[in-house]
Amino acid sequence: MKLAAFLGLAGVLGVLFGLEFLLVPEMALAQYGIPTEAHNQMQARYFGTTLLAFGLLLWLARGAQDGATQRALLFASVIGNLVGMVLSLWARFANLQNQMAWLSVAIYGALFVGALYFLLRSGQRA
Repeated sequence: MKLAAFLGLAGVLGVLFGLEFLLVPEMALAQYGIPTEAHNQMQARYFGTTLLAFGLLLWLARGAQDGATQRALLFASVIGNLVGMVLSLWARFANLQNQMAWLSVAIYGALFVGALYFLLRSGQRA
């Protein structure tokens, strides 16, 4: 897989999940077994906004050729996906989310590994 394809895929995932949490937070929360009270829906919308923005950033920058830009995107992706994966694991083991948390762990984990791979590979060319 090429870097542009990876960034495009990560961007699409971010946009799609971001739109779900932003536009239909009650449904998104219910999928994960999270109470759908108004304050949780508002927090879900904030989360969706962040996912949407980062997804758009990755999608729009997928064709960037500048090495510093690529490394910045990948470094942010490595950190964000690692933290997301750890939080998802914690949420599952603390019974804060249902079995759907494993999907989050898998997505964050795959994106973490992919971003780390491309980041380490970019360092070899420098």
